[in-house]
Amino acid sequence: MLIFKIAIMKNSTCIYLFIIVLPVLTGCSKALDKKPVSTLVEATYYRNTAEVETAVIGDYASLRDVYNLDFILAGLRSDDSYISEAEGDMNQIDGFGERATNSYVAACWQAAYFTIRQSNTVLKYMGNVTDAQKKNWFEGEAKFIRAHMYFNLVRLWGDVPLITTAVEYNDPKLYVRTNKDSVYSQIIADLQLAIQKLPASWDATAVARATGYAAKGMLARVYLTQKNYTAARALLQDLIDNPGPLQLLTSYKNVFGLNNEMNAEILYAVRYKSNSNGLGNVFTYNMDKLSGSPGFRSASDFRGSAVFVTADSVRKGTTFLTGGDYGTSFYDVGKYQDPTSLKNDAGTDFIVLRYADIILMYAEVVNEMDGTTAGPAPATALTQFNRIRTRAGVPTYTATAAQVITQSAFRATIKAERRRELGVEDQRWYDLLRWGDAITAMTAHFTARSLPRVIKDYQALYPVPQREIDISNGTMPQNAGY
Repeated sequence: MLIFKIAIMKNSTCIYLFIIVLPVLTGCSKALDKKPVSTLVEATYYRNTAEVETAVIGDYASLRDVYNLDFILAGLRSDDSYISEAEGDMNQIDGFGERATNSYVAACWQAAYFTIRQSNTVLKYMGNVTDAQKKNWFEGEAKFIRAHMYFNLVRLWGDVPLITTAVEYNDPKLYVRTNKDSVYSQIIADLQLAIQKLPASWDATAVARATGYAAKGMLARVYLTQKNYTAARALLQDLIDNPGPLQLLTSYKNVFGLNNEMNAEILYAVRYKSNSNGLGNVFTYNMDKLSGSPGFRSASDFRGSAVFVTADSVRKGTTFLTGGDYGTSFYDVGKYQDPTSLKNDAGTDFIVLRYADIILMYAEVVNEMDGTTAGPAPATALTQFNRIRTRAGVPTYTATAAQVITQSAFRATIKAERRRELGVEDQRWYDLLRWGDAITAMTAHFTARSLPRVIKDYQALYPVPQREIDISNGTMPQNAGY
């Protein structure tokens, strides 16, 4: 049994909990012939409300490993960035040349399923929670995090094993891929329950924990991905009309950085703490101009004038760092800087969902439902959309402007605005997938880099890690094309 000390908070007074780390779901390279001893103590540990809460905190802690990898599988995969390394597993993903043995593909899969196991462990011992209010919260948190992980998995791999109970290390259900429609049904059910169970806010010592607002926003994103515009609109309209503590900050730059984390624009973020025995992130180093860094750089087709007009200097200057030691390399580190951190141990949080995204999703949904071929642009969509542009300091649009007057024109304008507003926040690849633009965009991206690639339809999904197939003795099917 491994026991780690985990810091929950990032303020000057940190709360530490000792978390029992149980075996990962599919983290071994070969089948085990003995049951891990640590599982024998599980039932005797989670005996009461306080002990089950340590499992909840452990669930959040496990998200750090997921988002130390998401910036590769989702961020590097898109046309926003590329990597300066000429070889290696990270380079394979950048160039759409990864194999089933790719270490980052395997690690992300395992990290997500470990987090799902943590959620299922919380749910298994809910009967031992005697505080009725906390019981609701714990269930909502566990199902919110589980839904979040499955939402990432289904978008990256398609059909995946759907595990909703705590299972033994060698349970055959671990190797049965469930149709993605059924996975989405579970995601929706989990998030619907989370909306009912989660509080509207937490006190200052627990601001990282999920709220009902975060669950509504995440479910709206799920519905938008499914093109269920009616369901998405209802949730987004509620968040627009009844934002509670949420707001669009007046300064775009102030949304990011170590000095204003978990501000009023953030619905949900994965938290890191620098120089604290491994509680920091690795993506800051990977995106920085430091010796040994693989060197994420912004793609020319992203940072260029076709995306960022001259007036959009605040968003461009926040997203990219240039000048001084950075020269003209445009390293994508503006949103993740932590100049005092050790290598691979930065304290910058990873923002998963913020209010600007709610506004942009709302504009997109309303345009899809109410936009026409003749115009003008739907007033409710345009009003919200212009809030984003006003904050950025760029001109707004009237309802008859060429950029928004028709449904198709407004759709293209919204797509471009999402790229500018959410740059380097790992939304671009998922956006391209749901729009059906991934192949076209990535083909243009490689052409701009003078690296012609023939991107195939099957590469919209990653290969199932080979070690999962090996552990299953071949019963786990591989994605087509790999």
